[in-house]
Amino acid sequence: MSTNINFIKSLGLGLETRIDLPAFDVSYKAILDRAIFLGYSLPSIDQQTKQNTFLVTLKSAGVWNKLDVLYVFAQNGGSQFATLNWKNPSANQSTLSSPTPPTFVTNGGFQGNGVDSFIDTNFNPATQGVQYTLNNASRYFFTHAISGSGRFDGNTSSGINSIVRGPATSQRINSGSVGTLATSFDYTATVNTKSIHRTSSVDVTLYNETTGVSNTQTSTGITSANQFVLRSGPAYAAHTCAAYAMGASMISENTNFVNAWNIYKSSI
Repeated sequence: MSTNINFIKSLGLGLETRIDLPAFDVSYKAILDRAIFLGYSLPSIDQQTKQNTFLVTLKSAGVWNKLDVLYVFAQNGGSQFATLNWKNPSANQSTLSSPTPPTFVTNGGFQGNGVDSFIDTNFNPATQGVQYTLNNASRYFFTHAISGSGRFDGNTSSGINSIVRGPATSQRINSGSVGTLATSFDYTATVNTKSIHRTSSVDVTLYNETTGVSNTQTSTGITSANQFVLRSGPAYAAHTCAAYAMGASMISENTNFVNAWNIYKSSI
């Protein structure tokens, strides 16, 4: 199999190399092209191949078309490459809080400090959501490390659209600041994938990895605010986030999504 090698000068960062293998998917090439245009360092060639495989697997599993947001923080290209939204690399680029941005951990992701650092996805699900809708929605927090009981995500208002580390009835998705689960759900301290899915105006399913529990919580609306990672209102977390995703509910796709992620993450 022949290999087409493109050598690209990258905005003063020196010689960047991108190898376009015939297997490289057009969506993954768009991510690399955006990074090159912005002058960002790229992941290693070996890791590019692994990322492409991950993306192609998501397409085959029916996950890709259900996503609005996919940030892959765990990689070796650096913190700038990590800010690209794979689903829309030309927009919705995440920003890191200032003056204390989360710490970038190579192949791990972004680590919060529990005080004032967080990630702004620059994605407002109320105004920009296509797959993510009021009664058909999901959010995924892929962990690299868990520290304490800080919230995994949220927005400017405390307790809205947030996933809480630990047992709580306030695991919320499109239920405002007062909507509660019928029964408490525990997002454990085990380092694995945490997700929450809304499948109707009252039905919610919550997962630690692939172990899901059905619950009820009434939807009230999607708050018009950017989704944050490692922050909910004035509360911050010290976890390390390896990836983050938002889209339509993915009950039937969850196992394949988690398995594809685990294969990628364990290979880097």
